[in-house]
Amino acid sequence: MSRKSLFDLDEYKPYAHAWQTRQQVLAARQAYYDGSMYRSVRDKMSEAVPWVAPRLYRGIKALYLPLARAVDVDMGLIPGGWTLPEDAPGQWREGMARVLGWSGWARAGLRYVFHGAVHGVAGLKIVDLREARRVALLPLNPLKFMLVRPDPFSAATMALIVEKRTDADGTEYEYGEVIIANEVRTFRDGKPHGYDGRPAVYPNLQGQVPVVEVLHKDDDSPLGEATFSTVIPLLNEVNSLASYLSDVIKKHTEPQWAVFGAEATDLEKNGANVWFFPQGAEVKPIVPEVDIEGVLAFVKEISEQVKGGLPELAFDELKGKERVATATVELQLMELVLKIRACRPNYDHGLAEALRMAARAAGSMGLGDPAVASLDDEGLTLDAERPVIPLGPEAQMDLEMKRLALETQALALQAGEGVVA
Repeated sequence: MSRKSLFDLDEYKPYAHAWQTRQQVLAARQAYYDGSMYRSVRDKMSEAVPWVAPRLYRGIKALYLPLARAVDVDMGLIPGGWTLPEDAPGQWREGMARVLGWSGWARAGLRYVFHGAVHGVAGLKIVDLREARRVALLPLNPLKFMLVRPDPFSAATMALIVEKRTDADGTEYEYGEVIIANEVRTFRDGKPHGYDGRPAVYPNLQGQVPVVEVLHKDDDSPLGEATFSTVIPLLNEVNSLASYLSDVIKKHTEPQWAVFGAEATDLEKNGANVWFFPQGAEVKPIVPEVDIEGVLAFVKEISEQVKGGLPELAFDELKGKERVATATVELQLMELVLKIRACRPNYDHGLAEALRMAARAAGSMGLGDPAVASLDDEGLTLDAERPVIPLGPEAQMDLEMKRLALETQALALQAGEGVVA
């Protein structure tokens, strides 16, 4: 049998199971985000019980809409400007601005967070653009790459990039790329193949595996948690109930019949038969009682629980209020703030590591840019204290006045203590 995949090669077969497991988990999370998970339930309901399907479908669809909203809020809050600490060296600021500018980070940074929030895993590839004399950070779809490590605490020794591509004539094929510290190999449908004028095997001039992977929320599992992982069990419960309801109704579409007040006889039900019974006899269908309204009420209840399980939706509580004190905003959004502060360090760590690797790549290119070279520093970190909730000028002034009032009060107390002494 001819090879069709990179994982058909003996050298890469050991990674096939991990790759498939990764694909299943991340594809399922993607299906929750884009709503395709509930479409199978919709189709099944429409086939079995078309008279109930529209009502139930609307209720189930509403369960998935908040997931996309939660991802959007994360994309807006997690970056926080990607700023360095106030005391960071000026060269860091210059070098970081240069690399992020080369990377189109205004858009790329959002994709970096998007993949993490949806899939629970995000990745960045350091791209060596030697001809253009620059280096860039490219967000990777986690469904298309996997890192290989000897153990969870070691740096990656290999990066596998595998995805479906299409030729100009519409032919679909599997693109494969294997990167180790000193070499890059590329494949087409499991066979060595060169692209863009390069051979199928060429030196990795960066001298590193140029891919960084981070978890959206580190729950001590290989693939972390998506931003909506906590509400997935609720969605599964509704899907299971809808499928069960569909099966029950479909099973009893043709009910059993009972005849009351007549002698036992053989009856055959079809459109050509006419049945005659003694006066007073009665024919009734025997069907199970299906509490459709109860199911719809249950779906509505789950909808409220889904909203309660996504702190990002707390913004809804602030709508319609003309003026909300800063302290009130912070209190009402505290759960969201805590969640963002739990996720943000992972993205910051990944970006800082990618910047260090970009600096090393620039060095291997002989770029000769001191500002970019300065980023290759283990002390490079982003500002961990940057605010989560953006504040307008009025709110910032309010906080500053409160801070000054507290400082004045503290100085007065110190002065008072001095007089007493």
